[in-house]
Amino acid sequence: MVLVTGASRGIGVAICDAFVRDGYAVTGCGRSPRTADVPADADYRRCDVSDPKQIRGLVDELVSRHGRIDVLVNNAAVEIEGTVEQTTPEQWDEILTVNVRAPALLAAAAIPHMRQSGGGVILNISSINAYWAEPGLPAYCASKGALTALTRAMAIDHARDNIRCLSICPGYVRTGMLEQFFDAQPDPAAARRAGEQMHPLGRFAEPADIADLAVFLAGDRATFLTGHAYVADGGLTSGHL
Repeated sequence: MVLVTGASRGIGVAICDAFVRDGYAVTGCGRSPRTADVPADADYRRCDVSDPKQIRGLVDELVSRHGRIDVLVNNAAVEIEGTVEQTTPEQWDEILTVNVRAPALLAAAAIPHMRQSGGGVILNISSINAYWAEPGLPAYCASKGALTALTRAMAIDHARDNIRCLSICPGYVRTGMLEQFFDAQPDPAAARRAGEQMHPLGRFAEPADIADLAVFLAGDRATFLTGHAYVADGGLTSGHL
């Protein structure tokens, strides 16, 4: 079965849908109640991934029900705009707790069950901001850099257990988080136009673009892939990295 965090909207919903269509049993989770966007064939649980007790309780429940966890997709994330001068200690704590600590604790809870069942896949949804900084996002950039590094470290530690750990680094994806970023700019409409023009493919990604990559990386055609980050940005960073 597949567990997807941050599954109430955007990329998380698309990932749930893609795994359901590929024949997996899927459970999504999020802080908010289930939305109409969550696929009807996917289960959904309320879970605040900043709470270690809720993480452990969710994993234990799913293993009790399904007998195993084959794929963990750590998609839940927080983005707060502001320079380092403007970002408060409380905001740093929130971003790092959700974007870095929660994936680590979810992995720690799932790995023993994956090991017992012969292996599994952990997919961490990172960002191009792990490599490519944008103004006003130092805490988010730092968290995604940490998550990408965490992925590599886990891949080395757990390869012997046949547990593959990978990260996906999306660029601009049409989600509420992207709209939040643009709305924070002095001229949101101009920022959106400029963003699209920066992409060699001439558009932002759709959530399904990221979901399709997730299903591929978790599947049988990617069994020799582990420890790496896969950038999905329409060529945005090709001329910059």
